Amino acid sequence: MKKTRTGNNRYSDQPLWLRLLVPVLGLAVAIGALVVPVLIANDSKLLTTDVKSRFQAGTIAEHDVRANETFHYVDEAETKRRQQAAVQAINPIFKIALVPSRAMLSDIASLFDPSGAQVDSISSELVARIYNLADIERRKAQAIVRELAETYIAQGVFNEAELLTVQQQGYTEIQVDHIGTVGDETMRELLPVSEALHVNELSTRIHADLREISKEYSEDLLMIVFDSLREIMRPNVHFDPVATALSREEAASLIPPVIVRVEKGQYILVKDYVITDDDIRTIQAMRLASVQYTPSQMFGRVFFVIIITISAMYAFHMAFIHSKRELQFFLIFLTGILVTQILTFVSLKLFMGLGFLSMESFLPVFILPIFLALITNRKRVGMIAAVALASYAVLLPTATVTTVFLLVSISFTGIYFIRFVSKRIDMVFEWFFGIIAASFIVLLNNLVNGYGFSQVLQSIAAISANVSVTYILVSLFMPMIELVLNLPTPFRLRELAFSDSPALVRLSQNAVGTYNHSMMVAEMAYAAAKEIDADPLLARVAALYHDIGKQEHPEYFIENQSGDNKHDDLKASLSVAIIKSHVKIGIEKGREARLPQEVLDIISQHHGNDVIAIFLKEAQDAAIRENSKHEVKRQDYAYNNQIPQSPEAAIVMLADSIEAASRTVKKPSAQKYEKLVNQIIMGKIERKQLAACRLSLTDLESIARVFVQILTGRFHTRIDYPDVDKEEKT
Repeated sequence: MKKTRTGNNRYSDQPLWLRLLVPVLGLAVAIGALVVPVLIANDSKLLTTDVKSRFQAGTIAEHDVRANETFHYVDEAETKRRQQAAVQAINPIFKIALVPSRAMLSDIASLFDPSGAQVDSISSELVARIYNLADIERRKAQAIVRELAETYIAQGVFNEAELLTVQQQGYTEIQVDHIGTVGDETMRELLPVSEALHVNELSTRIHADLREISKEYSEDLLMIVFDSLREIMRPNVHFDPVATALSREEAASLIPPVIVRVEKGQYILVKDYVITDDDIRTIQAMRLASVQYTPSQMFGRVFFVIIITISAMYAFHMAFIHSKRELQFFLIFLTGILVTQILTFVSLKLFMGLGFLSMESFLPVFILPIFLALITNRKRVGMIAAVALASYAVLLPTATVTTVFLLVSISFTGIYFIRFVSKRIDMVFEWFFGIIAASFIVLLNNLVNGYGFSQVLQSIAAISANVSVTYILVSLFMPMIELVLNLPTPFRLRELAFSDSPALVRLSQNAVGTYNHSMMVAEMAYAAAKEIDADPLLARVAALYHDIGKQEHPEYFIENQSGDNKHDDLKASLSVAIIKSHVKIGIEKGREARLPQEVLDIISQHHGNDVIAIFLKEAQDAAIRENSKHEVKRQDYAYNNQIPQSPEAAIVMLADSIEAASRTVKKPSAQKYEKLVNQIIMGKIERKQLAACRLSLTDLESIARVFVQILTGRFHTRIDYPDVDKEEKT
């Protein structure tokens, strides 16, 4: 049978801004899928801290770690060691200062010149001794003092404290810059610290030098020379921190970075071997290298995200191609992905760096698939969300080769257990079995990756907490979404199907026959929908409420009549109007009872635009008898509603017609019911009542078989009891 579509303008009654929100959210989802991994990847501190928390130097490696790609990295620690060695190789630099050198020579001239200025640092007793010398003796003493002073100044007189500091730093040599005359270059001399002359050693040096000339001069003159040098000489060489720092900085800058090349497949850690600091640095470098994206990699990621996003949106569209709620569910789907991306970023920021080998157990990607599968009652919708979120998770820096397997399998398992959920309390059992299944999957994943036993326990604890939070949030948010959007979730449908709602109570009180008819139609519709994998709960609820409009005027419907037929005294046109009105009244009553829109649609479609044949025939016969010139129009005696648009609506239509017709069968048998069922189905096909319901001929054959089984079971024959005649007479 050809399947056609009607009602293509499903969005026409929606505001334009709401329709435009779908592509805007789709673009936001794609941007989020690209931005979240980049934000995590750019947080190098977070990535390296995560490695340090998972691997500690001096411990034993629990599993092998191999490079997943060839990469280069700068060994900053080794480079720093070499730079420090280069810096340490630069000896401290000392400079001979001109100002104190010239000041000492000037003091000598003033000291031995009677007409010169008095030198403050020279004692008056020494000055008096010099003045008491004869001129020739004074000039000799001055010459000796100047000659020795120039020698010491040229060699350099050091500060003992500075030399001691240099020795404490481990240096045995120093560099001394000798400043020459104007235009001359500074000469740098390498001098052992032990040979450097400092003030405290100056007395010994002067004694030694004077001893060599002691035979040529008097002892008094030499004592004056000794005392003069003792009081005039002071340090003229000082440590130059600026020159030293510049030289060391230049030496460090000449050290090239130490580049380490790691080949793909190379072992970084070997199981049961001690982890070293170099190993940890290499793993950190591998982690950082894996998130440094080249332009071609970024292009590939953008293309990948676009393909996944478009594919997910197209699959989602195909899942709701015949549903009026497609826009609502689209907005929930895309908004849920955006929220999941934000929660993923927050989770990784919180839990990375705490020492967990696998971060997949912390990703909040199970909430949306299970939530969508429950509120839409379409498991494949949850699977679409699961695959999309798992695909986006592959782009995260923490992803492994088994990320998709882990996330998809846990999500699919949770969605599978939904088939056993019929009451809200069943969510507790689904949570329990979900934890067991998720723990087993995590255990398998950790064994594949070769993680240690302690890491397996951590992962199982994390996934158990994740699944628990998932079901808590789903259980909290689902009733709110049900209430706001009036969704036909399995829980809501079950409450409507198996509870005495006020609408059904009134129907049972005002129209007993219609109520019994509806109960039978509900049983037939439920079994038929279940047989062809339609929504059995939706079919049952719609069948229960499909005739609630008859409670207004129940006496005009044959199943509620026990005597005269009210229509015998009415014209056919008026009877048709009364019969047709029960559909409109039923929709109004359904809205008052806050039935989901899907149920209201089936109420409005359960007669389609089919003809009410008995009154059409009556009108035609009356026109012939009365020789009326007015033409009896077929459309005036037909329902003016939309034909069934879903399998459930078609099933309710067929069950309604077949159940009513089955009551007219005399001496019922399986053969008679089979013939009746097939006649009614073929009649609906011929009158194009099933053209838009998406039922195939195979589906109709299955439905017919179920209907025959139920009718045969209801009207099965019984054995004759001996006292039946007597009881009947009594």
